[in-house]
Amino acid sequence: MGFLVSNVLAYRLDPSWWKLGKEERKEILDVLRRIIDAARGGQTGSKAALYSSLRYDCSIIIWLLMDNPQRIAATRASIERLICGYASIKYGFLSVYENKNKDSGNRKYFVAYPISKDPEWYLLDRSKRSDIMAEHISMATSNKNNKGINSYTTLSFGIDDNEFVVLYELDSLHEWVKVTQDLREASARKWITNERPILVGIDDLGPLLA
Repeated sequence: MGFLVSNVLAYRLDPSWWKLGKEERKEILDVLRRIIDAARGGQTGSKAALYSSLRYDCSIIIWLLMDNPQRIAATRASIERLICGYASIKYGFLSVYENKNKDSGNRKYFVAYPISKDPEWYLLDRSKRSDIMAEHISMATSNKNNKGINSYTTLSFGIDDNEFVVLYELDSLHEWVKVTQDLREASARKWITNERPILVGIDDLGPLLA
């Protein structure tokens, strides 16, 4: 199996965006969709998705998952040429993902956030770490509210300011909240030192045209 590069980009729209007419904004978003569609490659597991943000601190979330880092860089450049003057980058997560040929389908919501762990975690015996993570995974996959949640654990060691980026595609925010709440009881949480910022997107650009 090969590895894919994941790039999550969150942009905040400037006041200048809302001064544009609705048709002007629609034209820009149509071009943005075409850029995202063109970025999708033929490799199984690759992604190029566009979301409106549900949180207050950003407006647009883009997720690129590809085998070619140059294509990610070119796609990002095309995006930023298009929205220059209307938006500024707020967050960006860079990581790599082992291509498991996952058939992710389409989900309504997207959640992404970075994770870093206490250095003491890496000093534990490898088998103990495996047991702790096996408990965490079992709690997540067996949870009654885990209905069709697609999860991706990606690695950022040495290429970003965090160690992991976790990504989720889901159809229900309520079910997601319940699963996450239950996972607070997992022993693995003892070693987590950071899980911020959390990005939450919805597959609907309508709010950006209101």
